[in-house]
Amino acid sequence: MKAILFSLGSRGDIEPLFALGEILRSKNWEVIYVFPEQFRELVEGENTSFYPFTKEFLELLITSEKSKQLTSRSGSWLSRVKVLIGLAVKSIKINKEVLARQHEILEQEQADYVFFNQKCVYPILWELQNPGRAIFVHPFPCFLHKVKQHSIIGFSGGGNYGTILNSFTYRLQTVILSIAVYFSTKKYHKEIQGAKLNPVSIKRALLNRCKSVYMLSPSLFKQPEYWPQNANVVGYYERNKLKNWQADKKLIGFLKKYQKIVFITFGSISNSNPLEKTKAILSVLEKHKIPAIVNTSWGGLIQPESHADHIHFVNQIPYEWIMPMVYAVVHHGGSGTTHTALKYACANLIIPHFIDQFFWNKTIHQLEVGPKGNSIKKLNRKNFESKLLDLLQNPVYKKNAETIAKQMRNENDIEKLLELILREY
Repeated sequence: MKAILFSLGSRGDIEPLFALGEILRSKNWEVIYVFPEQFRELVEGENTSFYPFTKEFLELLITSEKSKQLTSRSGSWLSRVKVLIGLAVKSIKINKEVLARQHEILEQEQADYVFFNQKCVYPILWELQNPGRAIFVHPFPCFLHKVKQHSIIGFSGGGNYGTILNSFTYRLQTVILSIAVYFSTKKYHKEIQGAKLNPVSIKRALLNRCKSVYMLSPSLFKQPEYWPQNANVVGYYERNKLKNWQADKKLIGFLKKYQKIVFITFGSISNSNPLEKTKAILSVLEKHKIPAIVNTSWGGLIQPESHADHIHFVNQIPYEWIMPMVYAVVHHGGSGTTHTALKYACANLIIPHFIDQFFWNKTIHQLEVGPKGNSIKKLNRKNFESKLLDLLQNPVYKKNAETIAKQMRNENDIEKLLELILREY
């Protein structure tokens, strides 16, 4: 079997597809990854085929100063709307190139199956001609298939506005998505034989025919009983990131020296004032002499010229290596980071930036594995201090995290996952 895996976005968007690819390769599938150019080195280290998307997508929508204004929710709502419109206009050209790239690769490689995330839409059109062979991979819930108790995850995470309004948000989003797919792929419609193409047919295919796999732990999100058979919560999977990584002696020494360490990371999400946010966090750590490992990663946090000895900075570190060794994790609330932290029984404090991170912030609070965090926009020394001390001093959080970690160990069933992928409806 040959599979192509399309993914656009930050590291959190890439990893679910990357993990799936590793599973398929273990079953002797030929796997081709199509990710942004920025991830070339990461993929090529796996000794597998890789096609790049243009660097411009990430540079414009993830790492640019304008995008940071959105992720950190800085400025007024009006200024953020203006930024959003500006980015949307600039992204039109890039999206055309990305769409053409998807079409070109599918024509060239003639794959048996295609896996894609929400930022890659051409496979939806391909599915209409190849029923059951395009699999929509979701890193978070409340996007496509309705959840009665929650609206779609919008820019600020959505919420529960009552079953009628919640349901309306899903209907509206699927209509908008179907219209967008129809018009953005119109130049390729003549190639699709035997399929009636219009926004309504695309919507029906998306909801009731195209296979959707939600890469989520049922301990964090239970699949609704009313979902159609083509939509399934399949568990949280992560690839092995430890193959070519080794900790340095300073980090090993730090871990041996201190107990009850907190790990702090914003992953691949940045913000408009990382220095100010880092200072607020460090001031609390220094005041209370809390041992911490701080991951600067893509620039959401910054290492100062000097800092206390009980604070250790790293640039990149595999989460599955460090999280089993720490007591708690303070993070941005990406789906992957949230799942990994709970998989290794860490108490959680989320500082949400945007989209699904607000959903996971509410979820970890409801599960009582951590306090409900303040958004990155509202983060300051005072409110961070109260949340961090609660995180470290309330034993209920750690106890509940340990319970969830035990549940997660028995959730994944690779054979069942493959059966869902290959199943014909």
